[in-house]
Amino acid sequence: MNTSKLADMTKRQYSREFTPKTERRVMLTIDRIPPTLYAAVKAKAKRDGISLRALVLGWLKDWVEKG
Repeated sequence: MNTSKLADMTKRQYSREFTPKTERRVMLTIDRIPPTLYAAVKAKAKRDGISLRALVLGWLKDWVEKG
């Protein structure tokens, strides 16, 4: 069995900071991201151990709080 493949597939922790207060969910889709940018963002997020969801929600929260 190839264990190096399993080691690469470890799941990043799910951020509980943005747990919804209701059952209602909103989906945000970003269209037409340049493939090279997406690959770079995904790779950096993986290296830093953060999910793309937590990253984007953090940016949105900071932006809203700035006023």
